Amino acid sequence: MAGDHLVLVNYYDRLFDQALTSQYSLSIRIDTDGLSFSVYSHLVSRYIVLESVILNKASATDAGMQGRIESGDQLDNFLVKHPWLLNQFRHTAFIYTSMVYTLIPHALYDPVKKAEYLNYVHKSDDSVVLYDHFLNSAEAWVVYALPGSAGMIPDKHFNGASVMHHVGAVIETLLPRFRHNEIQNPVFVNVRKGSFDIIVLKEGKLRYCNSFNWKVNEDLVYYLVFVLDQLALNPENVPVMLLGLVEQTSSLYELLQRYIRRIDFLYSAEVSNSGIALSDSNEYKFYDLLNPGLCV
Repeated sequence: MAGDHLVLVNYYDRLFDQALTSQYSLSIRIDTDGLSFSVYSHLVSRYIVLESVILNKASATDAGMQGRIESGDQLDNFLVKHPWLLNQFRHTAFIYTSMVYTLIPHALYDPVKKAEYLNYVHKSDDSVVLYDHFLNSAEAWVVYALPGSAGMIPDKHFNGASVMHHVGAVIETLLPRFRHNEIQNPVFVNVRKGSFDIIVLKEGKLRYCNSFNWKVNEDLVYYLVFVLDQLALNPENVPVMLLGLVEQTSSLYELLQRYIRRIDFLYSAEVSNSGIALSDSNEYKFYDLLNPGLCV
């Protein structure tokens, strides 16, 4: 722990040089209780930094931590100890985690109707700000809402960053890899603290995407089995791949194995080939941050 920051992952390759950030791409994700970031070196074509921290663990709560992080106080304190993150990078991708979102096909999208699209599936108020982001691989737009103060973070600290929703980052990572993959109708479960995403592909295209809250293991398993049933996918043979905050030795994984026959963890072919010295668990836990395709 560094001060009130609990460090979960701290990988820095020996090739990392703070003076060369203009040759690197930075991907940074704001989570409900902290942040994670990766650095991709275009000089050696691989990731050379991965760090994940919980901010102010002593006072973090499921309900209140997001607001404190988005207000900037916790992030400001963290950046004081990581000043090189404020250097000029070749490209910066800023990823927000938010449960308030929806997806609209590009052919049907009208940017002036963002509020109408979102209000159709979520209740929101005047305190939030609406954003949209085009997903090239899915040919769709993700519309999402954030507290008003949240959108100030990129402008304040990461000027010029491309801002995206967490589901968009995951989709943009999955679709290019599995578009021509031999795996039929893959189902991806991205586990996060207190919520998780289910993404289903069919014939190389996005078929389904939704997010759910969960408190106990049975919640997650129930929603997953329900979605599979609604999509007429058989738990006995459909391939389900896990990513995010789930351990191979956890009771959650053990419970999932009882209901899903073909279940495994999603590892990144790009990361494996890049030479980054990460454990397998760190690959699937930070799958969206370890996608060279985001480092344009």
